[in-house]
Amino acid sequence: MVTKVDLLVVGGGPAGLSTALHVRHAAPHLAMAVLEKATYPREKICAGGVGGRAFKLLDKLGVTVDCPKVHLDAIALRFGGETVVAREPGLGAVVRRAEFDHALAQQVIARGIEVRDGCGVETIEIDDERDHVRVTTDTGDVYEARAIVGADGVGGIVRRQAGFPRGELRAQAVELDTEAAPGDLPRDTILFSFDARDLNGYAWDFPTVVDGQPLVCRGAYMIRNLGADDARARLRAYLTSRGLDPTRYRYKQFAERGYEPGAEIARPRVLLVGEAAGIDIATGEGIGQAIEYGAIAGPYLARAFARDNLRFSDWRHTVERHHLGWQFTIRHWCYRIFYSERRPTVEKILLQLPAMFRVGMQDFAGLPFSKLTLARGAGQFLGAYARHKMRAE
Repeated sequence: MVTKVDLLVVGGGPAGLSTALHVRHAAPHLAMAVLEKATYPREKICAGGVGGRAFKLLDKLGVTVDCPKVHLDAIALRFGGETVVAREPGLGAVVRRAEFDHALAQQVIARGIEVRDGCGVETIEIDDERDHVRVTTDTGDVYEARAIVGADGVGGIVRRQAGFPRGELRAQAVELDTEAAPGDLPRDTILFSFDARDLNGYAWDFPTVVDGQPLVCRGAYMIRNLGADDARARLRAYLTSRGLDPTRYRYKQFAERGYEPGAEIARPRVLLVGEAAGIDIATGEGIGQAIEYGAIAGPYLARAFARDNLRFSDWRHTVERHHLGWQFTIRHWCYRIFYSERRPTVEKILLQLPAMFRVGMQDFAGLPFSKLTLARGAGQFLGAYARHKMRAE
C-alpha cells in the first residue's frame, strides 16, 4: 500500500517537528507525515540548553512543551581562570531530549499530523518529472510525497541519498551526568569553560534533572575539522579538575555538523533543516536553532506549494537573510577568529565586553535589544582593542 501526502518530513526531532507544526499553521490543507526511526521516548544525547527565543516561537503557535525543565537566568564564561557571569531573567531552560522531543511530538499529533515512530527510511527516489518523491521504510510502508524535508541529523539518509556533499565543518561532543561538585555555580546558570587553550572547543556544566533528581550535565565540545583530539580524555581531565572521579560515570558521545555559508541545503523537492543543513559550529547550539529552522521552513514551504514550485532554489537565500542566517554568519566569523593564533588576545578582550555579552544573551532569550546596547558593546570592543594595541606597542 502506498500512502500519498503532500509533504514528508524525515526525522522526528525538534527541527522536523517544528517544521511540521509551522507548515500546519501556514497551510493547514497540506497532507503531511513525519517519520522517525527511533521510538518515543527516545534517548537522544544532548546537553539540552534551549533559549527563550525557541519557546517564544512555539508559543506563537499555541504550543507548550510539557516536560521537566531547569529554568535558566544566567550564562557564565570562563577564560584563563577568570569567570564572567551575565544574568537575564527568563533566559531559557535545560531539558532532557527524551522528554522534550516526546512532548513536542504529542503536540504535533494533537494537530492531526501523522507521526510514525519506529519507522526508519530505507530508500529515497526523487522523480522530478513525475512530481514526487518515493520513500520506502523498514516497516514495509511506502510513501509518495510531492516534496521531502530532511530533518534527520548529521548522518541522515536524506542528505546521503539526495546526493548532498558531506561538508567540512564537523564537531564532536562527549557528555555525562554527575552529582554537584565544589565550585558549581547556582542552578539557574550554565557554564562554558574555555580554560584549556589547546582545545578547539570548550567544556560545559549544565544543570539538569534526571528522574526527578537534580544533577549536572558536564561535557566537552570540540571542533574536529580544526584538528584531531580526544573528547573523552578532555572530559576526564575536566572532571578531575572539578574534584570528580571520571571512572564513575557513563560517557555519551555524539557528532554535530556546522552550517557552512554558501553551502547547498536544498535540491528540487528536497529541503534540509536542522543539523541536516547545519547548526552553529562555534557553540554547537542545536535545539533552539532547529526550532527556528522550522519557523522559517513552515511559511516558505506553504508559499512553495501555493505556487506549485518545489525546486527550493532560494531556500539557502531565505535562511541567510533571516535572523538565523545572520546568527550563523556572525558565529562562523567568530569561530574563525577565536580558534586562531589570535585566541589569547581575543580572550583578554572578551573579558572586557559585558555589553556584548548582554546582547548575545538577549538574542538567545528572544528579547529585543536596543541600538544603544549595540553601540555600547561596539564601544567596549573598540576601547578594549585600542588598549591592547597600546600595551603591545
